[in-house]
Amino acid sequence: MASSLPPVRATHQFAARAGSWSYDTWGANGRPVVLIPAVLFDRATWWTAAADLRPYATMIAVDLPGHGSSSRRERYDADELVDDLAELIAGLQLRRAPVVVGHGPSATLATLFAARYATHAVVAVDPCPPSALTTDLDAYLHTMGTHAIPEQYRCMIEPAGDRDLLRAYARGLGNRRLATTTTGVTPARLAVHSSSPDLPVTDAEAAQQWHHEVYGVAGRFAHLSAASRFASHLRALL
Repeated sequence: MASSLPPVRATHQFAARAGSWSYDTWGANGRPVVLIPAVLFDRATWWTAAADLRPYATMIAVDLPGHGSSSRRERYDADELVDDLAELIAGLQLRRAPVVVGHGPSATLATLFAARYATHAVVAVDPCPPSALTTDLDAYLHTMGTHAIPEQYRCMIEPAGDRDLLRAYARGLGNRRLATTTTGVTPARLAVHSSSPDLPVTDAEAAQQWHHEVYGVAGRFAHLSAASRFASHLRALL
């Protein structure tokens, strides 16, 4: 398993129309893998996965607008966020369709990306529908189960205690559902769950398009609580 600090990490800024995005990259070869954190969490939650996969892909971990070092903006519309991500990726000139990974409510952004842009694979990690994005800060953080993260990774988990930001994302993501239509070749779809999900994460007609993996770990950070297993699943998608 990789150490808690990633090797050869570089930090960048991307100037989008509504404000800048901060993101980290590891490596410059292979298929791009774009890692989107859950709302109120920053890109550091992906450092372990990025370090493990750096030899095999170009790893890109972003801070969502309003999080970490990315600029705040007046609204956080899902379509605008996905279009910004597409511009960021295109600017890297990697010339291969990405694997796009979204955690928690950000899984909706990953699937929306695949519905609008060429995507090799889309991964939903402990996904929850945006409608479950409660505006109650304490309730939301409780559902994420940060207490169950392995101790060596807890330094990477510093949720923003920002009720206004949570409300803004609840409005911006609205009642979006995980997108099922795609552009061009249908990407592979992998849903990773820490435990058996209480609710289906896909529409019934699209259920067969998803491969589900249940890790049997506590909390809702499967990519940290079962880091080696998660890295193996991502590597298999490259």
